[in-house]
Amino acid sequence: MRTTPEGDHLPVLADEILNILCPSPGKIIVDCTLGAGGHTSLLLPLVAPGGKIFGVDLDPLAVQRLQEKLGDHADSFDFLHGNFAGLDRLLMEKEVFQVDALLADLGVSSPQIDDPERGFSYIRPGPLDMRMDTSKGQTLAQILEKIDVATLAEKLAEFGDVEKADLIAQDIKDNYLAGMIRNTTDLSHVVGKYSLRKSNQQVFARGDVKPANVLAQVFQALRILVNRELDNLKSLIRILPFILKPGATVAFISFHSGEDRIVKKSLATLLDQGVFCEISKDPIRPSYEEKMLNPRSRSAKLRWGRKNN
Repeated sequence: MRTTPEGDHLPVLADEILNILCPSPGKIIVDCTLGAGGHTSLLLPLVAPGGKIFGVDLDPLAVQRLQEKLGDHADSFDFLHGNFAGLDRLLMEKEVFQVDALLADLGVSSPQIDDPERGFSYIRPGPLDMRMDTSKGQTLAQILEKIDVATLAEKLAEFGDVEKADLIAQDIKDNYLAGMIRNTTDLSHVVGKYSLRKSNQQVFARGDVKPANVLAQVFQALRILVNRELDNLKSLIRILPFILKPGATVAFISFHSGEDRIVKKSLATLLDQGVFCEISKDPIRPSYEEKMLNPRSRSAKLRWGRKNN
């Protein structure tokens, strides 16, 4: 996944989200992945007066980035610091039990990627961290210390669709144990040589590796592993029947085939069970114009479902 220009953030599939969620005065909507607040800032004016947007994020800094966008609608926003896997508990703490709509944009926000101290970027040097919530959980370094090669290879293939996952996993583990991977730049050097294109194997004098798909795939897989993203997604989907009001709509934007498979299968199951009355037949993709304007959107897939009345 690529970011938008530094300091900028464009919400993916914004018009489509507004059409699906149908925000209106008095509605309660949850943005499960607040990030830079792109979608929330669009929804806020439309639920006032009387409505509320609950923004959830593992990153405690997310709410700080949003403050200047709240403007006259600050009273219509509430920040929930935590994992959306436990959204039912987070909402109950606010004495909210069901909501009118829910959005989960499953990509990492641009500010997180752009901050090298978070360790998400394969282009800029940073620590082996990758935690969305830096106050808890294991860092990437701690995971690489303990994980066996077979498990690492499995996760690279499952979470990143990485070819030659077994070879790359062995190389990462060997170099890490030898003390040759101390930061994200070192990791990029090890992984970058597996690029399919020779031109992308070049290591520049300043220590950067030219971006290649394999780097994006491996870094994505490691980020998903560190943050247990697919497990969290499954947990969120399990509680949907209980936290959505009758007629409520849910929308998922995924950037990875593993996420999309979970969403597609889960929505179909909820439809078969009679929990949902309608789901999207096919994923909604960004237009050509949006992909050109916002490269981050290029792999996005939007699926939605509506709870039965």
